[in-house]
Amino acid sequence: MSDPRLPPRWPAELEARFIESRRARLAELNPNTFWSMAIILLSFSAWDYYVDPSHWRIAFTVRLSAALLITATGLFQKLPGKLMWLPVFAKIRLILAVVASAYAAAMLDRGYGFGIAGLVAIMLTGPYVASDSRDLMITNVAALLSLVPLLFLMPLSRFDIAGTVVFVLLAAAVSTLLGRVLESSNRRAFALEMDLHRDARTDSLTGLDNRRAMQERGRVELKRSTRSGEPVSVILCDLDHFKNVNDKYGHATGDRALTSAAAVLRGALRESDSLGRWGGEEFMAILPGTEERGAAEVAERMRAAIAAARFSGVPETNTISLGVASAKTVDDPAMEWDLLIKEADQRLYRAKHEGRNRVVANSN
Repeated sequence: MSDPRLPPRWPAELEARFIESRRARLAELNPNTFWSMAIILLSFSAWDYYVDPSHWRIAFTVRLSAALLITATGLFQKLPGKLMWLPVFAKIRLILAVVASAYAAAMLDRGYGFGIAGLVAIMLTGPYVASDSRDLMITNVAALLSLVPLLFLMPLSRFDIAGTVVFVLLAAAVSTLLGRVLESSNRRAFALEMDLHRDARTDSLTGLDNRRAMQERGRVELKRSTRSGEPVSVILCDLDHFKNVNDKYGHATGDRALTSAAAVLRGALRESDSLGRWGGEEFMAILPGTEERGAAEVAERMRAAIAAARFSGVPETNTISLGVASAKTVDDPAMEWDLLIKEADQRLYRAKHEGRNRVVANSN
């Protein structure tokens, strides 16, 4: 049963996007935090010296060795192309620091029970290196398991062993609670970001991609075309005399007709094709891997589908005019996209000028 205080986990694809975004965010925020981990680890040497001046140096050797390893992993991840290792190395650094703190404290004649508090401080950094609560649980379990050999190998009293167990379990519990709070906040922020991204790219009336999203999609398809050598076609279409619908039956009826037209046009396309509202009563379809003749056939199917459709509250037969353009050899995707749109728009104008309810393509 899911915790009601946490947003529910999303479907697999969206969950994967959330985890990926968290890892990217951690890589963005934490490229230099390894210095903090090393400094925290070494700073407890002052406590070691205070409680046991005779043995603090051997404890410092343990802390210094771990700090050098932590620094080495941090410097490695800063090399070009190595930032992807940050999530893994962040967990390794936490475990190294936990083991080193406990091992160094165990070498002191006095003060182990208080020195082990440094281990708690380090474990509380876990929520800041984990992508979600499951990842944090794995990290904490790995840190706890790494302490088991120390409890049996070092000459610790039963009291010290019991104190260590209490301290680390308390630290793990607090870390888990903090991690759940952070995850809840991160999930809500991600959901808001997704909503904003969708709203910025979606036409609120029809639910189709808006002009901005279609511009982005078109340039992406043209870039892909430069690699694959496959053509990309564009269909620009405009519902004929749609202003009359608004004037005669009102904008509410016109809005319903536009929504119905969007569904009809979407049904005439393949799953791999994109359809968006270009503006007003204009729509655009992007057909990857389709040459102009094939795109003209798709456009004719769209024209016939609109002519056969009946929209609620609009008794007249509806028609649509379509202009088709295609590109194959692309040197500059941004410039080519603008030229492709211009060409499709010119052919749409021809279709309307020649009587509407028709498709105009170069193959016509």
